[in-house]
Amino acid sequence: MIATFELVVHPELRDQLRELRVRSQADPTGPEVQQFEAVRAGWSALREGREADFNGERLGFSDRHPDLRDCAEIKLPVVQEFNRRRRPMGPSHRLTYREFDGLTSVDLPVRQIIAFEPRKNGRPFEVTARRLGRTKGVVLSELDNLPNARPAVGPNKDAFRPVSPVRMPLPPDIAQAMRALNGLSPASAVATTQVREQTPSVQRRTHHGPTRSR
Repeated sequence: MIATFELVVHPELRDQLRELRVRSQADPTGPEVQQFEAVRAGWSALREGREADFNGERLGFSDRHPDLRDCAEIKLPVVQEFNRRRRPMGPSHRLTYREFDGLTSVDLPVRQIIAFEPRKNGRPFEVTARRLGRTKGVVLSELDNLPNARPAVGPNKDAFRPVSPVRMPLPPDIAQAMRALNGLSPASAVATTQVREQTPSVQRRTHHGPTRSR
């Protein structure tokens, strides 16, 4: 399918995924293989704007949670889990991300993938908050203009909460890192910026059509 977003990855997640790939290659029968394949599926979904296919949900804020009103999640099945009644539960892992304007007016909008974690005990949201430098119960004034999808589970969850995050202006640090990548080889780009990552054979596209990444 055609890419509708350009993806960047948080540096800590980039290192985590590289280690996951190494382990999956070392043991083709190990649990890391399923995890890495789930990430690849989620990556493609976010790049192609198919987050609704993975039960995408916008995140929110409460006094007992960090302020993640500019973030969203998709749900990825990796391992089958069961509740106390031995009934199957939903997807076991979460991929969290934010969305920004494109680098220029002719570039695709950008999605930053922040965390890939098992859902148990709210770990995806804890890791996302830590990587964004946010604290539980602390409201961010720069997000005051955003609606709030309050964190909830089960019957308390709003069945009509938005699927995708609110698109925000591209932060200067991410914009600078993306500009630094232009004209660099992939290896040099990663070594220089440690921010942006693309899956193999992904094309960079603008509104004028695709061009092959250098």
